[in-house]
Amino acid sequence: MTGSFAKLLIAGLLGLAACTSPEELEREAGVEDGGTATDATSGEGAGAGDTATAREISEESDLYAFSFSYPETLGSVPALRDRLDQQANREEADLQRAAREASQEAREEGFPYNRYMVTIEWKLAGQTDDWLSLIENGATYFGGAHGNYGLSSVLWHSGAQRLLEPIMLFESQDALEKALGERYCNALDSQRMARRGGELDEGDDTFNRCPEIEELELVLLSNGKKFDRVMLYAAPYVAGPYVEGDYEVELSVDDAIREAVKPRYREDFVS
Repeated sequence: MTGSFAKLLIAGLLGLAACTSPEELEREAGVEDGGTATDATSGEGAGAGDTATAREISEESDLYAFSFSYPETLGSVPALRDRLDQQANREEADLQRAAREASQEAREEGFPYNRYMVTIEWKLAGQTDDWLSLIENGATYFGGAHGNYGLSSVLWHSGAQRLLEPIMLFESQDALEKALGERYCNALDSQRMARRGGELDEGDDTFNRCPEIEELELVLLSNGKKFDRVMLYAAPYVAGPYVEGDYEVELSVDDAIREAVKPRYREDFVS
């Protein structure tokens, strides 16, 4: 599930096609040359007199349970707040439709229906002069033995009023992977060993290999002024079995990581 909600927010609310390149996305966002593109918004309260507001939704019925929240820090940005509100409406409508269909099928087939659930919580992970780094924690249950959960991340550019994926600030996934070198893999293995009683099973490659960047969620963390750390998130089943849960590895930004950043964004990172 990692990345699903936040990436849907970008694709659905900005109307991006699946084939859109990072360069095209940057031009659409108006951040390539420090532009200040604006975006039409809808929903309640997008006027200049808006005040900061948080939101917390909690809906429960026999069919489904839905919760969605974001803090005042994000609600204080009208254009961003509108996007999050639109996402909340869409997610609940989709959940309601899926729950009704599953409930009807259960009745027709004569087996019990287990209530569906979606929980989404947005948080601020970091902030610079130009960017808000957002984390979205999500959890779902659609029947079966257990639910699923994960973390997604996107960036909000304050001037362009647009959303971007964090990897788009870097030259490429390969460039970032090379910049990380063995730092990520070694830190991940240390966490694995701590959870597995001090050793790794070298005969099992499934959950001992080092995941590739494209399998992970990249989160940019800041000291309040610049991005000074990266966090690499592995959802359940990516770096270990479900029982081990998810893995979060945090690394400081060094020269190698900064060199992997596109030149126009390097000033947003510590040097």
